[in-house]
Amino acid sequence: MSSINVLQIGMSWNIGGTESYIMQQYRNADPEKVHYDFVNINSHKQIAFYDEIVSRKSKVYEICSRHLNPFKHYYQWIRLMNSIRGKYQAIVLNANSLEYVFPLVIAKIYGIPVRIIHSHNSGNQHKVGLVRKMLVSFNRILLKFAAPRYCACSEKAGRWMFGVKQQFTVIHNAIDTGKFAYKHELSSEMKKKLNIENCFVIGHVASFCYQKNNEFMIDIFNEIHKLQENTILILVGDDVNGDHEVIRACKSKVIKLGLEKYVQFLGMRTDVPDLMQAMDCFALPSRFEGLPFVGIEAQASGLSCFFSDTITRELEITDLCHFIGLDKAPEEWAKCILKNSHIERRNMSQEISDAGYDIKTEVKKIEKIYMKGLEKTQCTPPLD
Repeated sequence: MSSINVLQIGMSWNIGGTESYIMQQYRNADPEKVHYDFVNINSHKQIAFYDEIVSRKSKVYEICSRHLNPFKHYYQWIRLMNSIRGKYQAIVLNANSLEYVFPLVIAKIYGIPVRIIHSHNSGNQHKVGLVRKMLVSFNRILLKFAAPRYCACSEKAGRWMFGVKQQFTVIHNAIDTGKFAYKHELSSEMKKKLNIENCFVIGHVASFCYQKNNEFMIDIFNEIHKLQENTILILVGDDVNGDHEVIRACKSKVIKLGLEKYVQFLGMRTDVPDLMQAMDCFALPSRFEGLPFVGIEAQASGLSCFFSDTITRELEITDLCHFIGLDKAPEEWAKCILKNSHIERRNMSQEISDAGYDIKTEVKKIEKIYMKGLEKTQCTPPLD
């Protein structure tokens, strides 16, 4: 049997958890079984990892943003589906909410047999008004028609998006454990490169947005710095969807607190495994998460990890995790971080793999979902 052609939706220009997860899957899938192509639904910006994707002989179809031009957006979808009719056996919508499920609806109409929605979140970026609630309720009904297969990065993410009664499959946010394994020489090299030698380094890898609670992270670091002067905070990430408000507020707060020499804004990076080698601990005080990909990476790097208690405890796959309430003051976060961070780092690859977060194991699970889904639909002719 030739490889199953899969159309992936969910990549943006931002190198976030969803993008990193999809790429880990893409890099480790067996090309004899599965081939991925991608749809960029915000074509005014190039998707993350574009050069790598096209170098691997995959296609990236471009569709304009529905927010910029909704009529053109849906028209381009129809044109695309007409041009690729019969080429794809599966489509996956990687989603952070149920406000947009159109790709699965049109895939159903055009006869793509295996249609999957994959939840990567457990909360809303924006205030949910009546209109949004009505849209989500309507899309839940559409999904019963358009998406017979539901997946989620965690139990919490699945229940939040699909409801407590809907069955779904948990696909772990798995990683290539070898890339993140702690290496003493590389750690020293990266600290020297970043000019943070002889410093205690707190790492924060996240987009700048409401969900990630970045300003609170700076408040926490401010208290840490009061208690221990030779501390550095490195912030890896950029704004989301061109919304600069949060990152501007963070930079303004750093200046106001007089922390310019101690906080590094590194922007969007592709060398996160190496940057984690330079860290001494990791913090993520998010308001909500599905199951943060970066939390697995940080544990694989042997870092003491400090998460808000709003994040699912499914993330606690090693003894490196500490959960702190968002109702706790920054001073309490700071004391907890300093108390529990001075540990001897070790290679965590085997523990991560044993917990089910090795990408090679999870990719096999994903490949089986595609193949089983296709087997069940082979006797059902596609709609014309």
